[in-house]
Amino acid sequence: MLRNSLRLSAGVATIALLLLVSGCSLSSLSTMNPVGPIGETERDVTIYTILLLLFVLIPIVAGTVFIAWHYRSTSSNSAYTPDWDHSWLVEVFCWGGPIVILIILAVITWISTHDLDPYKAIESDKPPLEIEAVATDWKWLFIYPDEHVASVNEFAFPVDTPLEIHLTSNSVMNAFMVQRMGTQIFAMSGMQTKLHLMSHEKGDFDGGNYQYNGEGFAKMRFVAKAMSESDYQQWIAKVRQQGSSLDLATFQKFAEPSVVENAVYFAPVSEGLFGDIIGQFHAPKGSAMHAELDKSAAH
Repeated sequence: MLRNSLRLSAGVATIALLLLVSGCSLSSLSTMNPVGPIGETERDVTIYTILLLLFVLIPIVAGTVFIAWHYRSTSSNSAYTPDWDHSWLVEVFCWGGPIVILIILAVITWISTHDLDPYKAIESDKPPLEIEAVATDWKWLFIYPDEHVASVNEFAFPVDTPLEIHLTSNSVMNAFMVQRMGTQIFAMSGMQTKLHLMSHEKGDFDGGNYQYNGEGFAKMRFVAKAMSESDYQQWIAKVRQQGSSLDLATFQKFAEPSVVENAVYFAPVSEGLFGDIIGQFHAPKGSAMHAELDKSAAH
């Protein structure tokens, strides 16, 4: 009976594993193949956590199999001890191990939470490149305030250069993430969040919105392009050459719900456009709505 159960369990586990592997792609495992310091730290924390949990899983599985086999109905070697009710060895095993693991996990969580603070700048001998990311229905706009250019569903940057990304949304809440660079962070209308990233490798990395936001959610993707400094300058020149001007009125028309398949470029971009987009959701000072908000805040 036990042998048949073990065979059935092994068969089910094998089928489940095959289905899991067949449904996996390189992109779905990309968080374990990071290209920058943030992603590398997150990968290491994940691996440490899995290894620690194995110290619980392996003894439990091994103990379950041992007990089922040792105390099977046909066994003649298992002792019958109806008066047994306590064992310090079992108590230490059941309570001591998990407590130690929880303490270790708590320390790892405390340290990594501070190390991976998205507002914490990445140490580098290069100044950070500022990029402003705006989520709309259903596309991403990336503004380069120092270059006065912008791109849609594509943003480029030099390798080994820290990125200081400011994020907001022109619609509902969205979640920004480049899997191989690490850290998911939310973007909300009328608010600004900040994220620091960097890549040590050249390449095109998939990114997108990971918070469901309607019909075009599945196609709200973008490409993060890490390149050499010279290639980055050429990309900026291409955006300037091919782009059309962008101001708040043009943005509002562009931001209407739609899906953009290919990259779109804008140049020049009006000064302070990112702040103007956020300001759309704030009541102007002196208005009745602003006075009501101040009154509510006071209470």
